[in-house]
Amino acid sequence: MSDASRRFIVIGLMIFLLGGLVAYQQARVSTGQRPVILRVPGLLEPRVLEEPRLERYYRDCGHREPIPLPAGVKWNWAGKEELSILFPPPEGWRITREGERLVITQEVDGLCPADAPKRHLAIKDGLVAIYQGPAGSLGPLMRVTSLKFTSLPPSWREKIENGQAEFNSEQEVLEALDSLDEFRP
Repeated sequence: MSDASRRFIVIGLMIFLLGGLVAYQQARVSTGQRPVILRVPGLLEPRVLEEPRLERYYRDCGHREPIPLPAGVKWNWAGKEELSILFPPPEGWRITREGERLVITQEVDGLCPADAPKRHLAIKDGLVAIYQGPAGSLGPLMRVTSLKFTSLPPSWREKIENGQAEFNSEQEVLEALDSLDEFRP
């Protein structure tokens, strides 16, 4: 047998084996199974097989909100390098793994849309202050009133101290403060 014949047989055999491997992988995927991933340390990294969960984390209130996946992005076989391009760390994106699923989270300053309109009362320098967000959040200070905390009735002092003086809107907090006008100096 000549060298050319041997080469032809070896190349044909390799094509046959690779074709069989591709057919096997395709059969697994089409029956709902995961494809077999060949991992060669240092050469291939595992790819994302299942659609990642995308979410936004709001630092001021601590809430997470699912966000839609970008249109037209094909997740199958996307690697960490491709995902780092789509979701750059300098823009607050973090890619983590929960079991077999990737979780892509963008951390942002501020309150989530549900908590942004809320207001709560707290104490600042002995005066009643209005803060944005629900009680216990790190929302920004809106303003400090002229109401002294110590001049309030016990029920209001207790509400404020226990973080229960929370309102769903700016209007609600203003109405509550109007009811306390008689306690202003």
